[in-house]
Amino acid sequence: MNDSAVESTQYEVICVCCGHGFPLIGASARVVTIGRTLQAGGLGFRVLHFGPSPVPLTTPNPERTGVYRGIPFEYVFATRPANVLLRYLTYALGLARLTARLIQLRSLRPRAAVYLYVMDGWLCLHVGLLCRLIGFPVVQEMCEWFPAHTDSSALTRWLYWKPIFALATGFLVISKLIESRVREKSSAVNPRLLIHRLPSIVDSQRFIDALGLNGAPTADPYFLWCGVGYTQDVLFNVRVLALVHRAGYRCKLRIISPNYLLWGPEDILTYAGGQGLPRDAIILMGRVDDRTLEACYKSAAALLLPLWDDDRSRTRMPNKLSEYLAAGRPVVTSKVGDLCDFLIDGVNAYVAEPGSESDFADRMIAVLRDSERANQVGAAGQQTCLLQLEYRTHSDSLAQFFIDCIECRPRSVNEGLVKYPNSEPQYLFPLEQKLPTLQVAEHLKQQKLLRRRKT
Repeated sequence: MNDSAVESTQYEVICVCCGHGFPLIGASARVVTIGRTLQAGGLGFRVLHFGPSPVPLTTPNPERTGVYRGIPFEYVFATRPANVLLRYLTYALGLARLTARLIQLRSLRPRAAVYLYVMDGWLCLHVGLLCRLIGFPVVQEMCEWFPAHTDSSALTRWLYWKPIFALATGFLVISKLIESRVREKSSAVNPRLLIHRLPSIVDSQRFIDALGLNGAPTADPYFLWCGVGYTQDVLFNVRVLALVHRAGYRCKLRIISPNYLLWGPEDILTYAGGQGLPRDAIILMGRVDDRTLEACYKSAAALLLPLWDDDRSRTRMPNKLSEYLAAGRPVVTSKVGDLCDFLIDGVNAYVAEPGSESDFADRMIAVLRDSERANQVGAAGQQTCLLQLEYRTHSDSLAQFFIDCIECRPRSVNEGLVKYPNSEPQYLFPLEQKLPTLQVAEHLKQQKLLRRRKT
């Protein structure tokens, strides 16, 4: 990758992320969207990925570099051997390559920051210490609060005691609850820490322009759930579908997931049969390409996002929420966390009590019982997304936050915080209100960027 690829950009952000799957699965959606947001704000953005490639990439160098939706990326290693010993050796070599690559990029220090999308483990500590050593400011992503997880390690709890806050220049948080915790933790450890809250954001136009599934419409409407195959979520969806069937409504459930944790596809189908569902009521699609994903969103009766009354659901905002809303189909989710600030049950989403199967099933039945009303709710949700979660609306504030971190300028506590509309229905924007098109918004953004460069 050419280190001077963006000659006209004064500042650059180097994202370090990990996992098995960039740019197709895992945390890729938030990384890519934040990269595009910063690019729209005039900053350069690139990804250094510590992890294996899930599929061969169609590039001149298929195992190491590529560009996805305008985001240049490179792998520090590309394979994950099945042999445990070879795997540890591969990861050790990958860590050495990542270290060498960051040292190689140190000439960018006066105008660059490292955006660290690793929130626990030794890699988080290693990159933080390395950046402190070579002089890169670190912007730490915080879209989940890992110490609250029941399986969190002693290392993770130690990191959140002090080091993760001491090593960072800025924190990019996804929710108000995480923000309050970061402010409390950093007040003694790093009182000059810069904090910016950014919700789940999306390129709305991608889902607005999408076409539905090809072929004749199926006899039965289908609901869709998409995500990593957490057993709790998948089995909850199966049980609520069974409740909908028992109420006399024929429908199906599509599950899009690149992998399943603990329970495999056959286990899920067996479980569904035990709930009284016919085998063809569950459609397991596995990993799909972007076009198929967008088409499935567009053709669904509703898009499902069950959440729980626990710390994980209260502190995060799933990336899928903004994608679901952008698609314009009704969303069925749960009343927990920051989404309660802008989603109103029966107005721009169907919002059930967290963890309640009967309440969730009632919202799904409401979709099937009155499809015209469901379409209006989906359109209102899309409007809310355009106003609140469209990435272009956040480009200036996010770019300024990263610039402040690079220049280490102090900011006031209230700068850059995302403001949601009041949660009462009368404060929501009416459906008939005309919004500026994204093309016009993009044109205005380009004009603003040109004026900034001239000055």
